Amino acid sequence: MAAPKRTVLILDNDEVTRELYRRELERRFDVVAVNNEQEAWSAILAGAVDGIVLEPAALEDEEWAFVARLHTSETYRRVPIVVCSTMDARRRGAELGAVAYLIKPVTPQLLSRTLQSAIQDTSPIAGN
Repeated sequence: MAAPKRTVLILDNDEVTRELYRRELERRFDVVAVNNEQEAWSAILAGAVDGIVLEPAALEDEEWAFVARLHTSETYRRVPIVVCSTMDARRRGAELGAVAYLIKPVTPQLLSRTLQSAIQDTSPIAGN
């Protein structure tokens, strides 16, 4: 019997990018794709999330506050965050706990491999 798929949250405000990532990631993961931070929090609170793909430009609050809240939370601090952005803010991402920072354009295959590795390296994950 195959192990259950891990759940990945994609937070990106660009519909084309979300769909591109979703199609590739669904080969390995259960995927929840959202447009904004509010939808992301709803998805996170609704169930276990094993990894997050994040475009900081999709955040409504102070750009990195969402990541900072996850990083300081006992429940969610171990959930790996992979940032995919057009902006190079690797240092800020690393300071707040992102496990990888990919500069767009990012191939869906690279994202999938990066996320798979990050999830394996951080198990057990919150909610599991």
